[in-house]
Amino acid sequence: GFPRSLENAQDFTASCGHPELALHLYCDDTILLERILKRGALAKHDSADMKTTSLNGNGHDVRTDDNIETALRRMRTYHKYHRPTMEWLREHHVPVVNLDCSMTPENVWAQLLAIGRLMRPAAVGGSIF
Repeated sequence: GFPRSLENAQDFTASCGHPELALHLYCDDTILLERILKRGALAKHDSADMKTTSLNGNGHDVRTDDNIETALRRMRTYHKYHRPTMEWLREHHVPVVNLDCSMTPENVWAQLLAIGRLMRPAAVGGSIF
């Protein structure tokens, strides 16, 4: 996600102006870990059939670092920077739209599309994280 840190948020604001809103995609760590490990297992299973592509035969993104150690490191980094970044957004009066990503990918995508349709008029001339 972006911004991943206060520095990212400040750099974005300096480059693009004050954001109109931020989307906060949240999900339980257990669900995230399960998804990452499943993606890693799919990548291993399909790697024999792949050339140099970012998608496996099932249309899933493939990452060679989808393993328990890397996943836990990613989550620790996220938790280290998440709270200060969210506080910065609130302090700078950036509306935050929370989206629960623990649902099915289809449900999450439907919510993102709905948010996009609602924000399209506001996004003309504004910046969105």
